[in-house]
Amino acid sequence: MNRICPKNNYGFATLPTILAISGMILVVAFGIAAATFTETTSGAAELQSAAARRYAEAGANDALIRIARNKNYICVSPDCYSLDMSANGCANSTACAKVSVSAGVGATADPKIIISSGIVQNKTRKIQVQVIYDSLGYGLASSTVWQELTN
Repeated sequence: MNRICPKNNYGFATLPTILAISGMILVVAFGIAAATFTETTSGAAELQSAAARRYAEAGANDALIRIARNKNYICVSPDCYSLDMSANGCANSTACAKVSVSAGVGATADPKIIISSGIVQNKTRKIQVQVIYDSLGYGLASSTVWQELTN
């Protein structure tokens, strides 16, 4: 018996194969795009957090300078003064440091405590500095202990 094969069925499987391969390429492309977006977002948040820490350190350094100029400097209300790191930084909560200084006398039992919060958009980092003066009465800071506060 002779079989007759129609000549126009040779490319019948080509269309489903192309569609399947195209679907796989789209899935891989969307996966790469999602991973890239996640990494970009994470990287931006990390940069903001690092900037907030730098601003908190700058605020603590500013308070140390104020204490060096006046050993009795006190500013106890929360966020008693602020430093704008950009135009209207604290007003817009985009780039600023908010600082407070305790009423401690600077002795080992009663150190001066500086708390500085660095703010960059929705990221906030806090640093606490304990200042202890020398026991000889010269008014020099003999010890400063820096630590980052976590919420």
